[in-house]
Amino acid sequence: ESCENSIFCNLANQEDWANLRFKNFVVKFMIHMAKDFSTRSIEISDESSGINQPEISERRRWESSHHPYIFFNEDGVTMSFFGISIDRNYNLINPDTGEILENNIMSKNLYEQLRHQNRQDQIPIFNMNFDNLPEQLKLRVLCRVLGVETENLKDHSNMNGELVDPDPSYKLTSDNVKKLLAIYMRMKAKIPVVCMGETGCGKTRMIKYLCDLIRGGKHVQNMIIVKVHGGLTPESIKLKVKRAIDIASHNEALGVKLTVLFFDEANTTSAIGSIKELMVDRLNDGEPIPKSSTLQFICAVNPYRTHSDTMIKKLESAGLGYHIKAENTKDTLGNIPLRRLVYRVHALPLSLFPLVWDFGTVNQQNEKQYISQMVRNVSVDQELSASDESQLINVLCISQEFMRERK
Repeated sequence: ESCENSIFCNLANQEDWANLRFKNFVVKFMIHMAKDFSTRSIEISDESSGINQPEISERRRWESSHHPYIFFNEDGVTMSFFGISIDRNYNLINPDTGEILENNIMSKNLYEQLRHQNRQDQIPIFNMNFDNLPEQLKLRVLCRVLGVETENLKDHSNMNGELVDPDPSYKLTSDNVKKLLAIYMRMKAKIPVVCMGETGCGKTRMIKYLCDLIRGGKHVQNMIIVKVHGGLTPESIKLKVKRAIDIASHNEALGVKLTVLFFDEANTTSAIGSIKELMVDRLNDGEPIPKSSTLQFICAVNPYRTHSDTMIKKLESAGLGYHIKAENTKDTLGNIPLRRLVYRVHALPLSLFPLVWDFGTVNQQNEKQYISQMVRNVSVDQELSASDESQLINVLCISQEFMRERK
């Protein structure tokens, strides 16, 4: 819809733009983005082996592939290009590996025309190194796609003025901004968002940052967090959803276009079926969620990951509930005893599996950026010198690497 309403696609019908084959270029990218949105993170093993349980190891991780995006911004007159690197032969490439993702993605004339259109913008249109941009430009890229650039201005009379950062301690990187935008576009397309990732990898904070930007400084609650646990019942979920629908309606009346109900660690409860009903069927205990409601559902799930053989032997030798042989326990996920999983989780309903999106892990470069930001956040209060900061950052990076090697 945003594409069809964009001034660029209207221009594409004019002779000059038609000759540039702009629509062909857009369609190629839509295919790339559709693949990114539809490719499963988890293989459903019952489709091949007849076992009604998920494969634990074969997952398509976020960091294993490149994610070039074109966004037709909410204002209808601008476009944002993210992660798009074009080589001298006008091929789309992965900037990290040099791999060609699409041959002849555009013509030379279209490349030059788009660069000409972008000439007065501080944000580069192609081959942008997002991590090297100033923090304000990073924030502007994000707000422009979300359609909240005006709402987040410090001075609303100056469109080129400074933007308000809802959480200056949150470090914007190319990795987490792409994840933020991918989550937002999934919600716009009415695709349920199921995030899988290790505890503490930043899923909740990322969603909160997205919601804070969307509310644009208005004093409303547009993110409701449900801390899921083993005692959560379908009845309590129903009540929380009814309250969230009312909050979303109130927020919409105040101009906040999105309210999120976030189920954290959703697969730790046996009531996971009720969460599936909300996300896939848009039903709250059989009652349809109003079609006009701006309420969206996101859930975070813990990964299905087994302990190493060494750890299993240590746990079993320690006793502590391991007096029953693994093959005799009824507390299993498929054929795997729950006690052998790193996280004690319930099986996801099969209709949720195609929606699972593996958050993966941060690479070392992004990890160092996060650590640097955390150190800066405390350096003023602790009166750290630049030398102390650098030394502390290096020590923390080395300790993280050491812990990874220990696994």
